[in-house]
Amino acid sequence: MRLRYLIASVLSVAVWPARHLQAGTACPALGNSEKAKLLGYIEKKYKLTMHLDLAKASFVGSTCYRRLQFVRLDTRETIPLELYVSPDLRFVSRDLSDSTVDPVEEERQKERALVAALAKGDFPALGPQNAPVTITVFSDFQCPYCARMAGVLRKEVLPAERASVRLVFRNFPLPMHPWARPAAEAAACAREQGDSQFWSLHDFLFEHQSEMTPGNLQQKLFDYTKAFRNFDQARFKACVADRKMAGKIDNDVKFATQNAINSTPTLFINGKRARVSDAAQIRTIIRELAYTARKKS
Repeated sequence: MRLRYLIASVLSVAVWPARHLQAGTACPALGNSEKAKLLGYIEKKYKLTMHLDLAKASFVGSTCYRRLQFVRLDTRETIPLELYVSPDLRFVSRDLSDSTVDPVEEERQKERALVAALAKGDFPALGPQNAPVTITVFSDFQCPYCARMAGVLRKEVLPAERASVRLVFRNFPLPMHPWARPAAEAAACAREQGDSQFWSLHDFLFEHQSEMTPGNLQQKLFDYTKAFRNFDQARFKACVADRKMAGKIDNDVKFATQNAINSTPTLFINGKRARVSDAAQIRTIIRELAYTARKKS
């Protein structure tokens, strides 16, 4: 009986603001003082090395819960973090579940939307366009686990399954990696002149990851691309200097954040998140999906 009372009490506290406080009317204000306290808490909670600012604090539906999105205070760059805060600004969470929605159907809808969204856009890719299997990897050039996964995909998986798989690369530079973001922008600049230039720079960055620093990154990339054939290096340097590809990286980061991607590398195989660690696991999934696709056709 006591447990039932406790659960009822907790539910009444959690549900009351959503039911009785309508967005834009009686919702508590998020003034400068409240915002500063909230940002200070989040920086400490997630052990961030930079200061944040709110990019957006939007109400969730007709409730007073807010969805928070962030940028770096110094550079205004998007941060791959999305949080929810309760109406009284007390409780902060990575997730907010709506008990009026069937969770099974909600999950199906999310999966369908993600599959469709992953298929849209123009991104660096290797492999046949009509391959029955597509691997999309969200990666960070400074992440050691990403370097390991890049080697697995490029040297073990693709050569063995070349007829069945297409690899698509998406950027997700993490804020704690100081040269990951400029590396992503530079690789996108190289891709302006062809996919082969992108993948060459992709391999170089991962293979020489331990040699890179924020101070020497740009010069190492300029030195490396001197050997590229039919490559306009002046155009490449201008693209890097002007940060012409910053918007493309922002779009990848925004997509990742909206789809609960919070670590690298994150792989999707035919639109479904795959928790795999080695070539054997990935190749098994590819063969199974390719076999199923052949049977259907």
